[in-house]
Amino acid sequence: MPAKINPSFALPARMDLAIDSLSDANIAVLMFPFAKEVKEFCQNLEKVFRNKQTIYAPYRQLNNAILACSSTLTHGFEYLETVNYIPQYRALAVGTGAESSIPTPEQIHELIYIWAQTWIKQSLEKKGQRDEIQSVCDRFLEAIDKIPEDWQWEFIALKTLIKDLNAQNGLGYQSIPSLLVTLLHEQTCTISSGDMEQTLKWRKVQGGSSTRTGLHLVSQPFKATYFEEDYRKSGEKNAKEKEGYFAYRLDFYLHTQAGRFHTEGHLKPWVFIHLSCQRYAHEPLVDANHGRDISILMGMNQARLDKYPIDSTLVRLTIENQAHKNWQEQLPDLLTEFKARALVNPQEILNNPRGFGNLDDFDDWNQDEYYIVHAEGYEYKQEGQKGRGHGHSIKTGFSLTERADITNQILQLLNPVLIPDRPMEFDIPVPAGKKLPLAMSDYDLHHKSLIPSALKKITGEAKQQYIKDKQNVIARAIKQTTNDKEIYLFIVYYEEHTKTLVCQQLRQAFLLQDGDEFPAHINVIDVFIHDSSLLEKLRVSGLPSVNPNFDEEIKKQHQLKRQAWQKFFKEKIVSLLKGKHNCELFAIIEIGTSKVKGIHPQQSIRGAVREACVLENINSQMLQTVKANKPKDQENSEDDTTYSKADEGRVLNAILDVTLRQTGTLYGLPSEVYKVAGIPENFAQKLDVIAFCRLQKNNFIGKTPFQYAVAVRLSAGGTVDVLLPHQPKWVPYSKAGIAIGQLFHQVRKARNTIENDRKIIDLVQMKGGQLVKFVADVLSQHLENPTIALIEADVWRNERTKDGTKNEAWFQLKNEYLFEQKYILNFERVPGHNCQYPRDDKNFENLLGVVRIRSNHETPQYVTNRKSWDENSTTSDFTELSGFIDKTVPEFLHYFSVGKIPSTQKNQKTPQARELYKSDRDGGIYAANISYKHQQMLEMLPFFVRRDFQTEDNLKALCRVPHFLRISPAFTRGNISHPYPMHLGIKLIEDFLCILYLEL
Repeated sequence: MPAKINPSFALPARMDLAIDSLSDANIAVLMFPFAKEVKEFCQNLEKVFRNKQTIYAPYRQLNNAILACSSTLTHGFEYLETVNYIPQYRALAVGTGAESSIPTPEQIHELIYIWAQTWIKQSLEKKGQRDEIQSVCDRFLEAIDKIPEDWQWEFIALKTLIKDLNAQNGLGYQSIPSLLVTLLHEQTCTISSGDMEQTLKWRKVQGGSSTRTGLHLVSQPFKATYFEEDYRKSGEKNAKEKEGYFAYRLDFYLHTQAGRFHTEGHLKPWVFIHLSCQRYAHEPLVDANHGRDISILMGMNQARLDKYPIDSTLVRLTIENQAHKNWQEQLPDLLTEFKARALVNPQEILNNPRGFGNLDDFDDWNQDEYYIVHAEGYEYKQEGQKGRGHGHSIKTGFSLTERADITNQILQLLNPVLIPDRPMEFDIPVPAGKKLPLAMSDYDLHHKSLIPSALKKITGEAKQQYIKDKQNVIARAIKQTTNDKEIYLFIVYYEEHTKTLVCQQLRQAFLLQDGDEFPAHINVIDVFIHDSSLLEKLRVSGLPSVNPNFDEEIKKQHQLKRQAWQKFFKEKIVSLLKGKHNCELFAIIEIGTSKVKGIHPQQSIRGAVREACVLENINSQMLQTVKANKPKDQENSEDDTTYSKADEGRVLNAILDVTLRQTGTLYGLPSEVYKVAGIPENFAQKLDVIAFCRLQKNNFIGKTPFQYAVAVRLSAGGTVDVLLPHQPKWVPYSKAGIAIGQLFHQVRKARNTIENDRKIIDLVQMKGGQLVKFVADVLSQHLENPTIALIEADVWRNERTKDGTKNEAWFQLKNEYLFEQKYILNFERVPGHNCQYPRDDKNFENLLGVVRIRSNHETPQYVTNRKSWDENSTTSDFTELSGFIDKTVPEFLHYFSVGKIPSTQKNQKTPQARELYKSDRDGGIYAANISYKHQQMLEMLPFFVRRDFQTEDNLKALCRVPHFLRISPAFTRGNISHPYPMHLGIKLIEDFLCILYLEL
């Protein structure tokens, strides 16, 4: 076992941009010339159809068709802004070539006119007064018949965009990454590992990049093979060869940093280089993901339409995942009207991916290329193979060594355009061993302390007392978090094996030995499901592809199922607790199996069961049916019943979730964490950490997404309370879950009525202004102790709705404003506030500071143990939670938090695995059989800091608090992605999305 040596520095994959080296760059934009005419046409159609339905122009169909004919564009006519209530759309092209490499306005106008004719044909097929519809359509065609005189591509200087990224409606954020992609298009680089050397040829791809409509790069496909041992067999012939295809995907992301400016005063951009593994199908696709379209990369090796410029760019197209697989947005019909060469039938591609994609990179391939982009959940099967199918054989991700070497090659190709950043400085190590506060420990640590090898040096009464003390840690923590209330935990089961394993793992979760009783305040009660129909899936007369009434049938069946379960709970649980008031109810409920062939995800009973639970004030955790392993000795099977490690793990996780996470429990006092983070003791003993948590889901009602937020408060003493936007007081965490569930129940009822109750629905469709008012109200009215507030930058600073329109929120969180406004809270134009609060405002005396958090693609990838990208040093993942100080902006502390490598990633920890490339092997270790996953960085930035906390040491302490709180006692595999109170808030909302079928 390799020594656990934690790397001491991190080199971020973010680069400075040398402006002068891009003097020959071309950036051109073309506005859609008929936005006004299209808007009027939609409105006129609505009038003549008289059905009160909003009509939207099929711009996506137009864009897909344009890109399918001309791959030299960066993107088609995408939403830009709304001017005088008219949505405006803009196309983009970037490169270093001549103007002739992009289609002319005349060519594009021809396609627009044909698109309009196709749209009209579809409109004439709908019900309505034929003469009226025809008249509206004729006027529309007449209005767009001629090309506007001044309609031309507009060329924009790159320096203008770099110096002001917000110029031209933020065009720089799209055009600069796309320009870097264009510079690398058809370039090659060579990487080597040991005796293996491979050349990567880069190729640009339209769509699916850092923005939905930008460019990214992929290499040519590579084939990887490996041998995997079959655990069901023994002997020399138990190894099975597996193969698959993958490509290196490269994205450029443009981001800024608060306080990092040009001399002109505008934000200076960083360029992030992001490497990922893209896998392709080579076997027939037999099962895709419900409700999600299938992504195809298409390459043209001859023009689809005469005189339209093309290159080797791959274009992203989508196949509708329905019973009959068709290209999305009726694309073939439009291409036929264009008189363009047709696309291949989608089903043929899905049946024979190898025949339509140049997976083996043949030089003489001269037909169109089609690549099925693999997504998790896809299953493949060759004709004649048994079973339901299998996933992709190649595991995802790359080693840090491969990431570093490819990044280094990219920097050489783009020298001197990109200038690498410096390594970040390591902060203090996380507490460990005897210095680890109990609140930072997880279940696994306590469980391992009682295994035989850990107890061998303790004997007699000392051993019994040691075990009792460990048990008391858990019992006392849950009791304290639930305010000394009595807890009733119901095991609701149908199969005996489910009950047996739940009881076994429940005892393990409380560290109970043979003969030990559960803690006195915890009552465990078995409840048998006497009626098997409760477990039946929601009944429908057919799947959505063949059943137009599917949604209505699901609504009715959900209500019936919820009523049946609610009746069951009243009889079997609620009736047992009459007269008991100071108690909390929790249930672990068996709900059968989830994934069944021929059953749609919406037929799951999970949402109905959870809704029934909240209506009876029961916190719940669902569990799929447990099956025992087949006994080797049939004669003595009952005594030798065993369960798979997977079943034992998932049942234990469910139990830890309901007993720890759903109660908000930590094993110790958070005040101890605050002290080791560097918070002065007089503050640590009473410090609250409040996290603002928000969740958004599209496809809720119309184009307005579901959006809901809560504030979660973790006290120094370990209690967790929640403030809901529609309730005026803090409530305990477990009670907040019930309240949210009951709200979602009301929303579901309102959503299912003909006349929707907008007041109820609006509560879960919070707009940007409502989000920032919620924050302002909490910070100004609901702080009872010294407090650190945590908030993510994403969406809270501004949001964009599904149709592309902006809905402003808290502007101050943007990088362009935060440095200048770091000592105020800017709540101008917020109802009830309408002002900027200064740091010395008495209403905010308890607020020590606000910590803004950024993650995902807003923070860079990194490598460890290298001070430069061309350094040949061994890399490894962090073995401990690690913090780093970024000194790029000396006047503004930027703290970066990186989690330790999860225990589930043991295969990538070995010295051999750390050095492998994806196509490589070392003895019996194959990189293609390792899922490489590396923890992402979280950026933590404190602002509005109280004067006595503005010293460097105290600023670091403010950041270490959320950094050290990236722990959960119920999550035993590593660090959670958010600080604990933020993690609790997000999970709290997620728990009840199934009531609204938004978790699918």
